[in-house]
Amino acid sequence: MATESLAELVRFAPDVYGVRWVNHVALFIVTDAGVILVDANGQLNPRTPALIKEAIRSVTPQPVKYFVYSHSAFDHSTGGAVFADTARYVGHKNTVERIRAANDPTTPVPDLVFDQKTTLELGGRRVDLYPADLSSTDDYIVVHDATGRVAMFVDLMQPRNVPFRTLLGHPERIVERLQWLEDKLDFDVIVSGHATPQMSGTKHDVAEQRGYYRDLSDAIATARAAGVADSSPEMTTRVGAILHPKYGAWRRFDEFLALNIRGMIAWRAGQTPSAH
Repeated sequence: MATESLAELVRFAPDVYGVRWVNHVALFIVTDAGVILVDANGQLNPRTPALIKEAIRSVTPQPVKYFVYSHSAFDHSTGGAVFADTARYVGHKNTVERIRAANDPTTPVPDLVFDQKTTLELGGRRVDLYPADLSSTDDYIVVHDATGRVAMFVDLMQPRNVPFRTLLGHPERIVERLQWLEDKLDFDVIVSGHATPQMSGTKHDVAEQRGYYRDLSDAIATARAAGVADSSPEMTTRVGAILHPKYGAWRRFDEFLALNIRGMIAWRAGQTPSAH
């Protein structure tokens, strides 16, 4: 039986690290005045936040001063209370009611809230937080550490993965944000918050992900021109045949292609698609 790695501590850049437990990745940035941490990933394994805390201690004695929520989904947000002795909690304004409604004592409601670009300054380091603004209810953010030339866009930027289910926002807006990442932010490494098949990528991976949305759109248009009904099994078959040579080896292609098609059509029709 092959050996399987369940956890690891990696360095993405000087003073910028990731902690992985199975397929979830937290990011932390070390400064002379403390640590900025993104996500605790404690839903699937309640011990993960404590493991992250120990991993940070193995690198620096500095405490976590800012705990940042990449978004409110509980697989990423759960468990940050282990840092409550030293940290403030930071999140997009749309995370507040979702986290409060969960009433989970391990997951503090953010007390530093934003809905436009904000900057965390710590130990001479500046880390910029940008709302993704994928829809009116979206709470995803982009984290950018210009000093380390590292960015993080959880879920939306997973190299060699097709998008999650029915897409996480309006496809045109996602494409705009991915283009913005390529054109406006300086980074060498982008971290997705997940590790399969890889936990980080480059601007090339951003361009590939953006290209998938374009190619999916074109394939849907081709199927429609042939008279195939929207979101039908026949459309999935035809779109899949067009996309498979380029994207068939991507993770979740067979699992999520039909949902990607349905999501793209629904978002463009002014509907918010269900995730199932």
